Amino acid sequence: MMGGPMRGPRGIGGVKQKPDKGVGKRLLTYLKPFKVRLAVVIFCILISALSSVMSALFLKNLIDNYIAPLLLMANPVFDGLLRVVLQMAVIYLFGVAATFLYNYLMVAVAQKTLKNIRDEMFSHMQLLPIRYFDTNAFGDVMSHYTNDTDTLRQMISQSIPQTLSTFVTVVTVLAAMLATNLILTAFVVGWVALMMLLAGKISGLSGQYFVKQQKTLGDLNGYTEEMINGQKVVKVFNHEAQSQTGFDQRNDELYDCAAKANMFANILMPIMGNLGNMQYVLIAVLGGALAIGGVGGLTLGGIVAFLQLSRNFTMPITQVSQQINSIIMALAGASRIFRLMDEPV
Repeated sequence: MMGGPMRGPRGIGGVKQKPDKGVGKRLLTYLKPFKVRLAVVIFCILISALSSVMSALFLKNLIDNYIAPLLLMANPVFDGLLRVVLQMAVIYLFGVAATFLYNYLMVAVAQKTLKNIRDEMFSHMQLLPIRYFDTNAFGDVMSHYTNDTDTLRQMISQSIPQTLSTFVTVVTVLAAMLATNLILTAFVVGWVALMMLLAGKISGLSGQYFVKQQKTLGDLNGYTEEMINGQKVVKVFNHEAQSQTGFDQRNDELYDCAAKANMFANILMPIMGNLGNMQYVLIAVLGGALAIGGVGGLTLGGIVAFLQLSRNFTMPITQVSQQINSIIMALAGASRIFRLMDEPV
């Protein structure tokens, strides 16, 4: 019981490092009872995205039709400006309310879904033969109820709505940018494609180590549980040194995987953020040159609105690239949960 790798066939060396195929489709079956709530979530996401686009387009109208003319007046009248600002405030209020509502609903859906998964997993576990518990460490089994389900919670409550919001926002903002200026839109799309290519490479590296991290975490938990339960036997047979060696080996594996996974994940946002700032500056320079040259009919308000639209276009993509790792971790955790559920009773 004491020496060597963790007992059973589920040690790190024998486990696939990619989530099983069909896991995502199987997870969707647990979301079917919440069709109405999910429909409301999608509607709220659409409202939130539209409010973001409308507020950016309002800036063009605000600057070109209100602020710029007021600067030329000897006795400016601010009634129209106040009315437009209030309209913008109402649009922002709708966007904030919609964002709050869909996040609230997704948290409720996530917790109820996890409850159903835990109930089903525990009921199935009661029917498993003794052979399963003899060949799987108790800590690894416990990890299904803690670490693996927690990754699912993060994916359902955060990653899924973030991804849906990104898709809707990108489509609506792209349409608004095309209506504002084709040249600047082509530049932004090309720059974002470069950013996504870089993000894909970094996320791929971190994702591999996040999957391994889930496996090694379950391995370490299982070994620790086994050693704690067997402390009397360890001391009777003077097995402390071998027990420490086994723990150090698993702890080093977890350290290596977690350090590399978080290293790649943590450098992603700074890189994407700096590339986004570079894009912002280049759009301002290019937009100013186009406006001075009279190309595309750009105005000062149009440049300001396009700068805001470009932010709204790149920021969600940057954020969702960070969610890729969470989705990979959640699918890895779901694979482990479903493997337990699929064990023959």
